Amino acid sequence: MKKKVWLVRPLPHFGDHLETFLEKNIVAVGYPLGKDLFDTNYEELRTLLQTRGWEEGISNVNILVHEMSIGDIVLVPSSNKKDIYIGEITSDYMYVPSLDEDIPEVSGYPHQRRVSWYFEKKPYLRNDLPEALKGSLRYPRAVADVTKHYEIIEQILQGGPSQQIPEIEKRAWQVVEELLESTEESIRLKAAEIILTR
Repeated sequence: MKKKVWLVRPLPHFGDHLETFLEKNIVAVGYPLGKDLFDTNYEELRTLLQTRGWEEGISNVNILVHEMSIGDIVLVPSSNKKDIYIGEITSDYMYVPSLDEDIPEVSGYPHQRRVSWYFEKKPYLRNDLPEALKGSLRYPRAVADVTKHYEIIEQILQGGPSQQIPEIEKRAWQVVEELLESTEESIRLKAAEIILTR
C-alpha cells in the first residue's frame, strides 16, 4: 500500500511547538477534549468538538487519530517559512493525558503520533523545493493530505536533486502568486484554485 504524505503545522493549540516536535520525536494536534479519541468515530468527534466551539478542527483531529498510518511521511514547515522538516510516522495514535489541558502555548496538544525525522532533524530548505510542492505548503489548514507530491518527496529522501523547473514555469508561478494579491476577489480565487489543484 502506497504511503501517504501529510502536511502538519507545528502550531497545536495556539503555540509554536516545532522544537518540542523535534525534541520528543512527535507530531501533534491540539483540541484538549479530556479524553482518548482512539475509539471515537467521526460523528462523535464532531459532537465533542462542537461542545468546545472547535468544530472547524474535525478534519485535523480525524486525520491524526484515524487516517495517518505507520510509514506515512509528514512535512512540518517552520513558522519562518524558510525550512521544512521531514519525518516518518512510527506509531499509532497516542493520547497524552498530561497535555490534555487548555493552556495555550504550554499544553493542549494531547493527540500525537511518534515520528522518526530524516536528515538527523536538520531542515530541508523550502527554496530548494519544486514550485508545485511549495504551493501546497501554503494550504491554510493545520493538517492536510499532500500525497500528490509523493514522488517528489521520495526523490528528496533518496538524496536526488531537486526537480529542475523550466524558467517559463517559474515565471508562470510568479504571475499566479502576484494574482493572489489582486483587489478583485474572483482573480484571487482563481489563483488560489490554480495553486491548490496543482
